[in-house]
Amino acid sequence: MLLLIGPAFAADEAQYTLVPFMSVSERIAAMDTDHDGIVTVHEVRVFIESRHGKGYQQKVFDAMEKAAENRSCGSSFSKSLY
Repeated sequence: MLLLIGPAFAADEAQYTLVPFMSVSERIAAMDTDHDGIVTVHEVRVFIESRHGKGYQQKVFDAMEKAAENRSCGSSFSKSLY
C-alpha cells in the first residue's frame, strides 16, 4: 500500500518545487513602491492585499498601522516625528 501512495505524493510535491517564486529581495523591492529604500506598514499591506484580496487580515494590518503611526519606524523606542 505504501508503494502506491509514495509515487503519487512525490508527483504532487514536485509540482510545488518547480513553481518559480520571488526571492526576499525581490519581494522587498516590489513592496517599496516609492523607492525610498524603506518598506512601510502601508506598503506591506498593499502588497499582501494585492495577492490575497482587499481586506485580508484587516484587524492585523489595522493594528500594525496604528502602532506605526507618527513614528520613524515601528519600534517601541522610536519617537514621534511630530
